[in-house]
Amino acid sequence: MGAKKITMRKKNVRYRSLSPLAPLSPLSASLRMSRATRMQRVLRGHLSLARICNSPTVISNVLVGAVLAGKFWPDLRVGLVMLAMLCFYCAGMYLNGLMDYASDCRERPERPLPSGLITRASAMNVMLLLFGAGSFLLLLSGGIPFLCGVLLSILMVCYNRWHKQHSLSPLLMGLCRGMIYLSTFLACATQYQTRDLWQVLVASTLLVCYVTSLTAIAKTERRITVPTSIVIITLFMPLLYIITRLSWSTLWLLPLAAGFVGWNWYSISLVYRRPRRLVGRAVEQLIAGISLVDALILAVSGSMVGGAIALLAFGLTLCLQRYVRGA
Repeated sequence: MGAKKITMRKKNVRYRSLSPLAPLSPLSASLRMSRATRMQRVLRGHLSLARICNSPTVISNVLVGAVLAGKFWPDLRVGLVMLAMLCFYCAGMYLNGLMDYASDCRERPERPLPSGLITRASAMNVMLLLFGAGSFLLLLSGGIPFLCGVLLSILMVCYNRWHKQHSLSPLLMGLCRGMIYLSTFLACATQYQTRDLWQVLVASTLLVCYVTSLTAIAKTERRITVPTSIVIITLFMPLLYIITRLSWSTLWLLPLAAGFVGWNWYSISLVYRRPRRLVGRAVEQLIAGISLVDALILAVSGSMVGGAIALLAFGLTLCLQRYVRGA
């Protein structure tokens, strides 16, 4: 009888220990905490690798292409293109991390891949998944947008392959951004005239100039040299979109143009600051300024709502860059 009671008591203790309501031992609690902390660090590493903080600028880029195609109010097709471009952007950032792995091990060992926080195999899988998802979403919009996505992918690969060896590589990065305007326009425009195509090509060219300039500035971060005057002048080229369309009815655009000039000027001043140049911070601010370029073009094109969203994207990018590095 006594042996039976002891056996039943052991079973009850065993059942209580297996119960989800039973209190955890200090060791089990610490293991769960460490596992949760590890998952949070991995998630943050993926967000950092994808440069997710800069994604609002991609959204405002798509809005420009849609408005130039006559879509002043986003619809399902605009949403599909927006998701596709976000996939391509994040895939390109993963590709950049994979291609720069060797140099990052020497110069930036704290990054997710060199530190071992994220394995190269998992980064490769995520990159391929994002490229595939972006291509599929563009295919739903038609054959021409899909071909634009293929061209965009080729430009990304070329940039990441040669951006450390060739001085003209910033132009490739600029073309990648310009392709967002063109791809969105071709995906959203049901019919267009030569004048409409010319307008989107002009806007794309100005965005290419801006992004090419900020990429050239970024390349000086680990060099003694400073950006040339041509690079600085090119950074202000988007102002031509307002200047060429300035009239008495568009004078209200001047404060927006002045804000764009002031932001660029302040960002450039960080590059020349002594004794310590803040090139990384300047580049992050100029990346956020891509949405200011979008706001200029949207406002000139008559989309007040689009311009306001672009300004919100500018502020959101700066806010997200406080938590995840943008460059």
